[in-house]
Amino acid sequence: MVLATPSPVTHRTAEENLGLGYLAAFLREAGHTVVVVDGWLEGLDVPQLAQRILDARPGMVGFACYRSNMERAMETMRLLGEAGADVFTVAGGYGPTFHTNDFLEAGFNAVVRGEGEVPLLRLAEHLRDGTPPLDQIPGLSHWSAEGVVRHSPAPAPKLALDELPHPSRDTLHLTLARRSMVHVQTARGCQASCTFCSIVAFERVGGGATWRQRSIPDVVDELEALWRRGATHFKVIDDSLLEPPRDLAWSTELADEIARRGIRPRLRGSIRADRVTDEVVAELARAGFFSFSCGIENFAQSALRRMAKRADVQQNRRALDIFRAHGIYVQAGHILFDDRTTLEELEENYRGMREYSWTISKGIFTEMYAAAGTNFTRRLGKNGTLQVTQDMLGNTRYELLDERVRPLYQGLKQWHRAHSLIYDKAIDPLSAPKALDAHELAVMHRLAQELRRVDLDFFRSLLDLAAGQCSTAALGGAVQELVRAELARTADWYERLHDQVISAYDDLGLMYDADANPFVC
Repeated sequence: MVLATPSPVTHRTAEENLGLGYLAAFLREAGHTVVVVDGWLEGLDVPQLAQRILDARPGMVGFACYRSNMERAMETMRLLGEAGADVFTVAGGYGPTFHTNDFLEAGFNAVVRGEGEVPLLRLAEHLRDGTPPLDQIPGLSHWSAEGVVRHSPAPAPKLALDELPHPSRDTLHLTLARRSMVHVQTARGCQASCTFCSIVAFERVGGGATWRQRSIPDVVDELEALWRRGATHFKVIDDSLLEPPRDLAWSTELADEIARRGIRPRLRGSIRADRVTDEVVAELARAGFFSFSCGIENFAQSALRRMAKRADVQQNRRALDIFRAHGIYVQAGHILFDDRTTLEELEENYRGMREYSWTISKGIFTEMYAAAGTNFTRRLGKNGTLQVTQDMLGNTRYELLDERVRPLYQGLKQWHRAHSLIYDKAIDPLSAPKALDAHELAVMHRLAQELRRVDLDFFRSLLDLAAGQCSTAALGGAVQELVRAELARTADWYERLHDQVISAYDDLGLMYDADANPFVC
């Protein structure tokens, strides 16, 4: 069988798909022959991906899919059909789980809802010898012989993570060649309940706990094995690294175990602000963590309440202060706009962004994503403010309620759209991130901070305009005039900075081959 993923439509550069590695290892352990084709890492377009699959002559193709590579997966299937391939196709991942019928109607034979290890193994057994029946495979939706879609009522089981084999590393050489970080996973899921997030919704598909972890010895076994193969920088892809019962003692045990093995990995992870303490960060830094993503999301308490964030503004600020004291790079996740954003909240966010302008951020404009399966999207639907039309990424549009906020939303979005390429290129080595040393990180961080400063100056000018005497009816036109004037005034500056970013890429041996940002459209 072939396990494949097409390149997504994304502004990020390629990283390995650890899900394919786990599935390949699990199936190989059961005696199946598996070929992994990572179209993103290998830089394959759709015809090239289809040809790689055809060359392997598989009986089954499993696609790892999101909304952002759904169309490319469908096009790959079309090419397989035109070539006369008699192959069973199945899709799994977040996209198929929340858009099951879309994938089936597009031509997939089956969809896995939830975690894929057991359903895919059972499906391979079915295709080999006819058992178990498709209806009895947990977590599977499929076309019946009668041409009817059937959904297995049994959820895909969640296996104990220490019982899973370490993921196959078929693409490790490609990851290292791109100076991308090698992915590892120490836990799956999250215990929070943020209104905009699909993670817990995905975990609930399988029932049971929404977060589970691997043991420290098992994690460090994997790190050590990869270290011996030349990997030094690792991205811990846990949705949330430090969920209870993980705490200071766990962080200390991790650092001690890594030190005992005599390895010195450089690590990047994701952590919730309400789990950050000075002592914990000190121990995680000792373990090798130099960078975190942290979902700050907003500097207005009213907005955080709408998002159902566990952390409040004070905890967010304390977490950022602690990170900076320990020299940790932080990609501070931020959601500036939702349907109920107010001018007062925008002012609070401006002040917080200015105070913590050293954090890593892809431009000033961000909005809450109305994804399928989230509490936010359900609330919008109940309120009647959710529009039917979805974009290619599955984001459903909605209306901003405050009439004076709407022009600022449009102005910031237009500003971001004009500069999205340089934002994405400057930030990618820090946010992906790449396997850079301390000096190289500092070079890219300086460029990102220069972009941030100009962004915040523009944000301030918009806020001043909205706070002035301009009427609501005239505000939209005034904002557009300001945007045009500032784009013209700063055009040469942005061009010079873009040249500096290109030069830095050349010096550091990096490449940027991503798409235009699909989220700002």
